Amino acid sequence: MTEHADLSLLPSFSPVSDLLLGEDEIARALGSSAVDEVRCFALGPEGTNIAQACRRWLRRVGIEGKSTMILCPTPEESVIAARRETDPERGILGIFWTCAVFDREKEVFFENPDTYPFFVQETMLLDEMQLATRPELAAQAFPALPADWRIASHPSPAPLVDGLSRTVVRVRSNADAAARCAAGDFEACITTESARQIYGLTGLHLFGSPPMVFFGGITYAGARLFRKVLAMAALEETVVVKA
Repeated sequence: MTEHADLSLLPSFSPVSDLLLGEDEIARALGSSAVDEVRCFALGPEGTNIAQACRRWLRRVGIEGKSTMILCPTPEESVIAARRETDPERGILGIFWTCAVFDREKEVFFENPDTYPFFVQETMLLDEMQLATRPELAAQAFPALPADWRIASHPSPAPLVDGLSRTVVRVRSNADAAARCAAGDFEACITTESARQIYGLTGLHLFGSPPMVFFGGITYAGARLFRKVLAMAALEETVVVKA
């Protein structure tokens, strides 16, 4: 006989309808003295589009002075870190960052129902995506990529080189692709202009810089901190009105 499935084991999404805030409201809340530090967790190593979008958002909302950036091996690990580091009692807010074309975005969303993955958004032109190689190999790539060359790529932009019919090896990020290509693990990589410069590679082909949407997410504890800040702001406004 088949055992009955216990429906009480199923998760539920955290209610966040009261936190559907405008960007100005979010910026004011983050600037509050009740938020002591904002810890942002984004895909590394240095040079990824996600990390650049996060820094751009921090500058735009004016909270760079109270923010810390921590680069993580994967977006999933940034979720774990934000959940671990958020502390409403100490005023510490953890924000994890992902991208609209991250190949496992749906898993982040549905496997973490205690989070709000799309709390804030940043639209940014991608740091110029390109195919690159080590300087000493660049001359071998023209007029065609050698048949035995392997291309390191994050899964998301990998389709850009489908037309080359070359072996594509999946790596953790665009910047990781550049680092491993520079280290000699692979002959070429799909990467960003920043990562190309950081790791001293030579560009072979420019794919361009289309606009992309990036997301900053908060956890259940982060939502608690936001509600605390909003309640304090409402109380202060009430006091001012009465005065």
